[in-house]
Amino acid sequence: ANRTRRVLFVGRPGAGTELTRWVALRQWASDRGIESITECEGDVVCAIATEDVLDGLCSPSDAMAMQLARARGVPCVGVRDAHVLEDAI
Repeated sequence: ANRTRRVLFVGRPGAGTELTRWVALRQWASDRGIESITECEGDVVCAIATEDVLDGLCSPSDAMAMQLARARGVPCVGVRDAHVLEDAI
């Protein structure tokens, strides 16, 4: 069975560069048939988080999503560093 690959997006991007990059990453995933999700479920290939989430400034649900992703061994990166994933996926 060909399972749908998913990218977990965690947090709410700030205006400006982070938001622009966030939107571009979601489009990049979509173009490759990769589903963008906000809860850690299914075949998650990576998690992309806002800087605030990485700094721990986030909602309990965002914190839980990151905790689950890390517990499953899902690579987690910030929006700024997500370009490293584009080569890997």
